[in-house]
Amino acid sequence: MKAVVWTKYGSPDGLKLAEIEKPIPEADEILVKVHATTVTAGDCEMRRLQLPLMLSFPMRAFTGLIRPKRISILGQELAGEVVAIGDKVTSYKVGDQVFGTTGFKFGAYAEYICLPAEPGDAQGVSAAKPENLTYEEAAAVPTGGLEAMHYMQRADIKPGKKVLIIGGGGSIGTYSIQLAKTFGAEVTAVDSTEKLALMRSLGAAHVIDYTIEDYTKNDETYDLIIDVVGKHSVVRRLKLLKENGLYFLAFARPSHILLSIWTSLTSQKRVKIESASQQKDDLLKLNDLIVSGKVKSIIDRVFPLDQVPEAHKYVESGGKMGNVCIKVESAEEVA
Repeated sequence: MKAVVWTKYGSPDGLKLAEIEKPIPEADEILVKVHATTVTAGDCEMRRLQLPLMLSFPMRAFTGLIRPKRISILGQELAGEVVAIGDKVTSYKVGDQVFGTTGFKFGAYAEYICLPAEPGDAQGVSAAKPENLTYEEAAAVPTGGLEAMHYMQRADIKPGKKVLIIGGGGSIGTYSIQLAKTFGAEVTAVDSTEKLALMRSLGAAHVIDYTIEDYTKNDETYDLIIDVVGKHSVVRRLKLLKENGLYFLAFARPSHILLSIWTSLTSQKRVKIESASQQKDDLLKLNDLIVSGKVKSIIDRVFPLDQVPEAHKYVESGGKMGNVCIKVESAEEVA
């Protein structure tokens, strides 16, 4: 089968299309023919191994000190079709259409992947694909959607609450806008000029162009701040958070850990550096919202499997709106 193999840490040119052996499912696994996957910011960070300090060293020790060995294929979310099942699998059957995440195994940049039928911790999550979504649209749901759902549930978002989403035009941001709106919150979204119309169309009551407005000087305060950017001025943004409010950092730096501790000691505000635990119940909740039409995937571009390096470059450019997908076609589909 064809797969994009991760050969070195660093630039996207270390991602090489190769022919490798097709996997065989264990007794408790399903074999999924991958129809679509995505390129996320997390995939790019993993490729570069530019992770938070507390993760970078252990992850390098795990994957390989000089070059990646234990994890050879990136890609952490997918949609596809079950083509084989292990002897002990009862929750899936051949022909089922599924979507989900791979956990720390990664491996979705390939024509086929084996997944546990009943994933444990850090093994990802999967469920039946929403019928009203294409494979590309479904593949773009789990990572960003589960993170956004996690934020909403942890902050107990309900009518009357105010939510600020910094980086509202990306994957996590577009789902966060839709979920916050669905849960009845008043949403303010921040991003660059070209993404304002998109954010407004998804349900943001207020949109801010950070390139022309310093929103940290506004008098408005929020019950929940979702910061998908996290690069600069977190301390200034924290002033926009109400007492007892939650500030979630999707991409944190070591200095933010100290800020989190200091904030908890000096105020009732809380800075949270955490990710969704990726529970099947939450994926099913997203499924219901998608089927009902309350939440949708935003797809910016779709690349073929052999252009995964170009897709990584595009994601790292910072200009994507919503999600970047990879369409995976096997040899028999192309023939």
